[in-house]
Amino acid sequence: MEMRKFHKTIFFTNVPLNGFYKYKDVFQIYPCDTEGIPTSKFKNHFPNFIEFWTSEDEIIKIPLEYGSLQELVNETATFLTKQDKILSLLSTFTNNLFFRYTGTTGIWGIPIIDEDNVDNSSASVWCLRLFKSPDLSKQFKIDAFSFQDRPEIIKIDFFDYYINNPNMDFDSNKTIVFPNSIDSLFDSYYKLDSATMSILDTAMSYTISAVELIENRKTLSLLASFTSVETMVNLEFKNHIPEHCSECNQLKFSVTKKFMEFLLKYVGKTEANKKKFNSYYRWRSKIVHTGEQLKTEPLFSDVPLEERKLEFNDRIEIIQLGRVAITKWLLIKGLEAELF
Repeated sequence: MEMRKFHKTIFFTNVPLNGFYKYKDVFQIYPCDTEGIPTSKFKNHFPNFIEFWTSEDEIIKIPLEYGSLQELVNETATFLTKQDKILSLLSTFTNNLFFRYTGTTGIWGIPIIDEDNVDNSSASVWCLRLFKSPDLSKQFKIDAFSFQDRPEIIKIDFFDYYINNPNMDFDSNKTIVFPNSIDSLFDSYYKLDSATMSILDTAMSYTISAVELIENRKTLSLLASFTSVETMVNLEFKNHIPEHCSECNQLKFSVTKKFMEFLLKYVGKTEANKKKFNSYYRWRSKIVHTGEQLKTEPLFSDVPLEERKLEFNDRIEIIQLGRVAITKWLLIKGLEAELF
């Protein structure tokens, strides 16, 4: 019988998580709202619990020697790897970032003790990025998934979710919702072979980077979005054997055409989309081949407000193209697996 070790720990979202979600017997997430949990009316990181398990055959053996700490290091690596995989999937399948604090460095800051009277004259102190309270660690000890006496996270239609004014952590007054396809996405992902799963992981990492960089590294965020799509394009056409024209020696099926064909298949085959995807690819090529940055990249760029809005909307749409490309590909592959 498989021996399971259950884990419970903290992760964060930028928008409140007001319900719970459990994927089969694999993991569950829910708000960290038990008594005694630290809170602040100024917070923009909302703490949540995640519960999952690891088994002996998942143990990652770190190739460095840690002596008596070797077992602990291996268990920690296994725990963090599985946690990060789940958070990465949630960050790709939904419109929101699911993250944990990483690294051991701190930051200079001023503690907000009296929330109604912040004293800016206080001296800064070195703060560690930790979320803790005296009794919090006791809640992490579980031997099964905990019972949830709360509503489930609301689920909405697939295309409305990704395309119709998605709340990508922009409005913290709204709560997180999921696409109605979320269970099927996890089903399809966990059925992939290891090689394909690795490629999906790469595409997802670029989509997540695009979201993380969206405010402070706009051009890199855009390029990460395109790279996510192109990773999926390469996966889709991995068995394609390129042919050259006998007269001009040019590829008959160019990189641009594969990019177009992929998006038309998985996002929507319309003339409007064809023109839009063409313009997006030209935009991408211009940045890559000339080194040009987005006009709004400088903090105080002299760009008219309307142009800023148009550029921002395009960047959001390209991020969502990456999400739709990954999720629609997974859903179709899942259906194909059921049929054949």
